[in-house]
Amino acid sequence: MKEDLLLKEFIEKMRLRLPPGENLANYLMQVLYIGREAAYRRLRGEVPFTFEEAATISRNLRVSLDELAGEKEPVFIPFYFSRTRVIDEECPKEEAPADLAALFEKAKAHRDPDSESGIALNTLPVVLMVGYPRLLKFRVFKWLYQRDGGDEAKPYEEVVVPRSVFRHGVEKHLSLAEVNNVSVILDKTIFAHVINDIRSFVLIGLLSPEDARQIKEDLLALLDELEHVASTGQNAMGNKLELFLSDISFESTYSYTSSRSGLSCAIGIFSMDMMYSVNKSISHAVKQWVDSLKQYSFLITKAGGIHRRQFFNAQRELLASL
Repeated sequence: MKEDLLLKEFIEKMRLRLPPGENLANYLMQVLYIGREAAYRRLRGEVPFTFEEAATISRNLRVSLDELAGEKEPVFIPFYFSRTRVIDEECPKEEAPADLAALFEKAKAHRDPDSESGIALNTLPVVLMVGYPRLLKFRVFKWLYQRDGGDEAKPYEEVVVPRSVFRHGVEKHLSLAEVNNVSVILDKTIFAHVINDIRSFVLIGLLSPEDARQIKEDLLALLDELEHVASTGQNAMGNKLELFLSDISFESTYSYTSSRSGLSCAIGIFSMDMMYSVNKSISHAVKQWVDSLKQYSFLITKAGGIHRRQFFNAQRELLASL
C-alpha cells in the first residue's frame, strides 16, 4: 500500500514538472531508453522503476527522492548547476517566431492561478536580453573576458552567442509564462554597471565606439520595455508584474517560484550561471531573502509614477553620457 502511494506521488511530481504539452509516457521512453509498453507498465505500477531509472528521472526533472521517502531535512541538499557551455554553436540569426508563439500559448494555458515568482536582480539577466541580440552578445563577451582572462579574450566583434544561451532565455520565458504573479526587484545601479562596463571595454580597445553605440540602442529599447511594464503592471506574456527599486545593493541574483508543483529557487553565480534547488528549506530561505528586500525598496508599478519617471529618466541620462 505504501509503495502504491509512493508511486502515485512520484508520477504526479513527474507530471507537474514536465514541459507544457509533454506526454509522460513519451518522456519516459526518451529519457530511459525504453519502449512504449514498458513505459506504460511502469506508470500502471505493473513493473517498478529501478533505482537507476528513478535517479535519472530525479536528476532530469528535479524530483526529490528524499522528500518522497519522507525526509523533511535530507542530509544532502542537491543543487542543480546550470553552466553556460563553451562557445561551440552560434545562435541562429533568426528563430521561428510562430513556433515560439505556440510554445508561449501552451505555457500560458497551463498557468497556475495561485502561482507566484519573486526575482531580485543585481545584473541584467539573459531572459531580459533575448530580444536584444547586441546586448546579449555583450553579456557573453564580458563573461568570456572574465572566464578566459584579459590577455586571451576575444574582441567583441569576434564573439558569437551560443545557441544554449539563447535557449536558456527562451526556456526561462516559458517557465515564467506559467506563473500568474511576478515580483521583480531591481538594484538601482543595474544599468549603471552595464554602462561602466561598456565604457571600460571601449577604453581598452576590445569594443569599438560603433559597437558601443549599437549596444546603447538595445539598452534604450530595453528601458522603454521595462517602463511600459512598470506603467501597466503587466508584461508581454500577460503576467501580473510588480516592479520594485531597491535602495540598497545586493550581491547576487536570487529568485523563487511557488506553484502547484512546489517551491523552487535559483541563485546566480559566475556571471552567466545559476544554481537551482527544489529543497524546501533552501527555497524558503531564498523566498524570505527576496521578500525581505522589498522592505528596502519602493514599488514603481502603476501608482509609483514619480519614482518611476525619475528612475527611467536618470538611466537615459546615464546612457546619453556614454
